[in-house]
Amino acid sequence: MATDYAQERAFFDRVASSTIVTPMGRDVLDRYAAPRHPHLFGKEQMFQLAGNLGGKRVLEVGCGEGVASVQLAYCGADVDAVDLSPVSIDVARRRAAVNGQAVTFRVADVTRDDVAEPDTYDVVWCDLILHHLTDSLAAVMDGVRRWLKPGGVFVAREPVAYAGWLKAVRRLVPVRVDATDDEQPLRPEDFDVIRRRIPDLRRRYFRVLARADRLGVGLPLLRGLARLDNALLALPGARGLAGNVVVWGTK
Repeated sequence: MATDYAQERAFFDRVASSTIVTPMGRDVLDRYAAPRHPHLFGKEQMFQLAGNLGGKRVLEVGCGEGVASVQLAYCGADVDAVDLSPVSIDVARRRAAVNGQAVTFRVADVTRDDVAEPDTYDVVWCDLILHHLTDSLAAVMDGVRRWLKPGGVFVAREPVAYAGWLKAVRRLVPVRVDATDDEQPLRPEDFDVIRRRIPDLRRRYFRVLARADRLGVGLPLLRGLARLDNALLALPGARGLAGNVVVWGTK
């Protein structure tokens, strides 16, 4: 069954309509401006892979409510950000304003819209968006490659289709997980689609203990759990336990 993008838009409009926008703490902004634990946390690794963002042009595909967009701008990037959800874009604009960051937000459907001229961006950033677009992944990745400058960096973080038995165990964990009907963790064939556009694609897996951060535990405990993740993921065959993956490569 094809993804119903109108339904996806309605879902995220509904979620964003209840968001209360507040300023981000300086500790949160500085955490990503100077990542200290990229080997433990996927989002920190994304910022490390993007490199020194001062003066770079960045496109965020599927920016949602603008959290990463604001963080990228805080790091000195010139950020353009697009999303399917108009309500999310409204929230994102308010978030940028309250945090004193200049970001260009607009509503766009990257499965159909050519959102930029070719060879425009130093970085194309996709954080937890491609698994909503698997039906249109080839077209989206064609756009990503086209929008990147030669030598530009593609970086993404996505959930992966981990072991079936682990899914069953995780369903027993009493933590609510909001998800749309059509989203789907990335499968091996999805990575093949990406690699055909980004041939030097690389991966790093994270989050065996994927739901602990939803329990509201503090960062020190999360760091300890992430170290345990690293130890588990070093075992033969353990990638099937991972909850998500960071992928990156250059044009």
